Amino acid sequence: MTEIFETIREITEAAIKKADEGYRVSMLKLSSAALKKLLAGQYRELGAAVYLMCKNGNEDTEEIAAMTVQIDGTRKRIAALERRIDDIMGLMHCPQCGRTLKLKNAYCSHCGRRLAAEVEGVNENENEMNIPSAE
Repeated sequence: MTEIFETIREITEAAIKKADEGYRVSMLKLSSAALKKLLAGQYRELGAAVYLMCKNGNEDTEEIAAMTVQIDGTRKRIAALERRIDDIMGLMHCPQCGRTLKLKNAYCSHCGRRLAAEVEGVNENENEMNIPSAE
């Protein structure tokens, strides 16, 4: 009977953990969507400022530089949220092709690149034969 209760407890804890992960990912995605909407507005403002600058022959770029700094900050915040989402979901991106992969993958399923999660002790060149010299 104790085994049944232990199993129920483990299943309940796993379900709670999954629900918590889902909630956190949902909240991060909502925040990311709001920042992306803000970013789109910032791009529109930048475009309008550049248009007016060109139309009026104005060479003053301080306003443009300030808007660029704002945009860069928003983009960094979005990237940070997306990294947190990937961490929660156990995902990573291939450094070669950019595809989304599970953290446990040793190789990218798209381009075949060996990933950081590789097994230690494997030769860099797997085709190289390590034959001891005959002495």
